[in-house]
Amino acid sequence: MQPLHFKVPKLEEETIRVECWDLDNFFEPIHYHEEFQISLILEGEGSLFVAESVVPFKKNEIFLLGKNLPHVFRNKHVNFGGAGHKKSKAVSVFFNQDVLKNSLNEIPEAYSIKRLIDFAIYGVKISDKIEEEMSIKLRALPEKNSFERFLGLLDILQCISRDNNLNFISSLGVPIHSVQENLPKINLVFEYIRNHFSERITLKQVSEMVNMSPTAFCRYFKYKSQKTFSRFLIEVRIANACRLLYQDDFNTSECCYSSGYNNLSNFHKHFKSVTGMTPLEYRNNILKKTSVQ
Repeated sequence: MQPLHFKVPKLEEETIRVECWDLDNFFEPIHYHEEFQISLILEGEGSLFVAESVVPFKKNEIFLLGKNLPHVFRNKHVNFGGAGHKKSKAVSVFFNQDVLKNSLNEIPEAYSIKRLIDFAIYGVKISDKIEEEMSIKLRALPEKNSFERFLGLLDILQCISRDNNLNFISSLGVPIHSVQENLPKINLVFEYIRNHFSERITLKQVSEMVNMSPTAFCRYFKYKSQKTFSRFLIEVRIANACRLLYQDDFNTSECCYSSGYNNLSNFHKHFKSVTGMTPLEYRNNILKKTSVQ
């Protein structure tokens, strides 16, 4: 199933589009758009599908979605076309990330904002640490005039870029500790894993690559990425399996062996631990279409 290209309605004089959603369900099906998106969930819970990954979402959580990133917020209790209590409320901000980045090119202080925008191609979930502060700022945007919205957006992005606990949704994302850091050792490991995840990879092999002992490398990787190396490798492999399931051309066994696993039982266990679903449940959810478009 190919994601739907969606055009965000925006007035010619608008740099930033702010929308307040009060719906039965969030927009279906899986779609992408050229605009960068920030969404604050005011009501509702379910699963957020981002490219090859899936994470739960609930009230008060905030997500950043980069340009042309396929995604969909899918409610836990779907009520397509039905009446009743609205279960999907959010404030969403849309803007052209290229225009914003270009406007900040001559401002050295804006480096972390531009880096944050670049990394949002993997999808970002704001940490609990700054959730409340960012929620207040996002709720205030609809009441501001155009220029105040622009200043408010810069303030929000700057605050988020200083957060050292951002959660990258896509398992193929860069496992960095902070958008303000450049970590060549971890980036080298990341590139290697991304290119060789379907092969046998050992901790000794990877630690030698960056001239560290296995113990020192494990501590370093955990401190900088907030996850163990073994967990990162599992997430990358499952992300590939999700991508294959998304294409609807591969069965579960093919997804398993193409993602670096030689054991179906182990594959199913890791798939469930990463996505919260079995491979079949994931495929059924990702290919689900609404009866009313």
